[in-house]
Amino acid sequence: MNRQAWASQRQHTFGGSKQHSVEYDEVEVTCMEKFKREMKSKWIIWVIIIILAAVTVHEVVQILSDYFRYPKISEMNMMFNESMDMPNVTFCMPESLARGHLKMNVTEDVWDAYIHEQIEKRPTREEFLAPGWTHEMYQEAYDVIANLNSLERETHPQGLARSINNMATNPRLKGSVEKFAFWLDAIHKRNVTFQEFTDKVGRGVLSMSLMAFQRLTYNDSEPVVPTGLKISWISVMQMCFQPTFEKIVNITDMGNFFKLQLKHDNVTLFAQAHECMSVDFHGRPSSSARFMSAKGSIKDGYTDSLCISQRSGVTVSVRAMYDMLENDDPQTKCRKYDREDGAYVENEFDCRSRCRLKLIQNFCNCTANTLSYLQSPEQLKKSPYCDYAKCAGVDPENLETTDKCDSTCYRDCKQIRFETDFEDEGPMVNKLVTLVSLSWGAFEYLTLKQRWEWTPSTLLAALGGSIGMWLGLSILAVIQAIDFITKMMTREVKLKRKQTKVKRQQTLDHGDEHVDPYAGKKRNPSGNTDPKLSPDPSH
Repeated sequence: MNRQAWASQRQHTFGGSKQHSVEYDEVEVTCMEKFKREMKSKWIIWVIIIILAAVTVHEVVQILSDYFRYPKISEMNMMFNESMDMPNVTFCMPESLARGHLKMNVTEDVWDAYIHEQIEKRPTREEFLAPGWTHEMYQEAYDVIANLNSLERETHPQGLARSINNMATNPRLKGSVEKFAFWLDAIHKRNVTFQEFTDKVGRGVLSMSLMAFQRLTYNDSEPVVPTGLKISWISVMQMCFQPTFEKIVNITDMGNFFKLQLKHDNVTLFAQAHECMSVDFHGRPSSSARFMSAKGSIKDGYTDSLCISQRSGVTVSVRAMYDMLENDDPQTKCRKYDREDGAYVENEFDCRSRCRLKLIQNFCNCTANTLSYLQSPEQLKKSPYCDYAKCAGVDPENLETTDKCDSTCYRDCKQIRFETDFEDEGPMVNKLVTLVSLSWGAFEYLTLKQRWEWTPSTLLAALGGSIGMWLGLSILAVIQAIDFITKMMTREVKLKRKQTKVKRQQTLDHGDEHVDPYAGKKRNPSGNTDPKLSPDPSH
């Protein structure tokens, strides 16, 4: 090879190598840049994902925090009804008028014998509750019911304790105590409840005064709805009664919907001044019940201006209806007593009455007769009816009150507020008659209803919307992730348990290998293990 050819080949060889090196460096630089760009883009994506995850967690925590605060929404509407429910009406009249028609024809010296004889003529429950009672029987029975009701239900705890002590220790009250015991023994032997006894006496006394007690309509086919009578209260102050209906007829027209007309005894009417009657559209059993429930907070729907020998008109309409949610907040605590499933729930008045029942049980370890309707037959066997002649030693000064028990009694979450307008229409022509007319005013009223802001479905919707908004996930994906993690953890736990079990078994098997092979066999007495050296037993 000549010199020129060799130089040409050398230049070609080394020149190509240099070019190849440059190309390799360029490719290496390009890959590094690409790798850096990919890493940078991935880091940006992860940063965005972390930020969105943090926002999602923040949103979810806020939603759950708001949900567990149980916020409420109040909806207010104006209702225009075609008809209204018949209100639960309670009339109360003073005791002086209630017993005004009773005439006594038996002298005091034979009074007890006469009463005992009349009771003995009625040995069965049916005969006892049948018509035909004399005025003397009504007089004494009314006196027993009124005094027991006032003692057990109307008197404050300290006064109750003093009265019980007096009945047990004061000789002047011996006759009254024996009279109470006689009548209570009579009804218990005949299996008559105290409420049936009250209803029997109240109906008999009121029937002497009642001229009209009617639910009126503007329907020509049925202008008067058949109306029953229920005695809700008898005390030394008043007697209260309510209308009952086999068929409820709604109020569909403005104007008169109920009529009460009473006649009075000529001698009794002018012998003394009488308090006016009252009407309560909340259906409370007596006037005093207004102060037993919620400390007298409900004072609407009541008027006590129905005076004797007057024509009185009362126009009533519903002003507002409140339907609140059950809660335990001090200012708004309430319970729903009108259950959709029809289950009985003890209302506020009965709850406070039960507190009074427990107070008397703590005094005398017995059941108050006027509150016995709150007891079951099994409870009556454990705590029999009270005989206050055997109950004494109650200290009025160191006395337990019903305040703690009363705090567990809640008002009804459904509240109605009535608007009443009383009108004195002047005196009656016949002074021995009193007329009361109840009229309906308007069919429009305001409603306020509470509902929960959150429900399970709205909670899931909010959580799913938040997660989907920020992370692009759905509730189903979250559930699947939770399910996957749960299965993985369960699989790990099972695997660890299995491994632990295998290791334990291996440890036991390994321990068996070191057991003495001669265990359980008869050893050579010489201690030699070689059978050739063992002594011959024949020698």
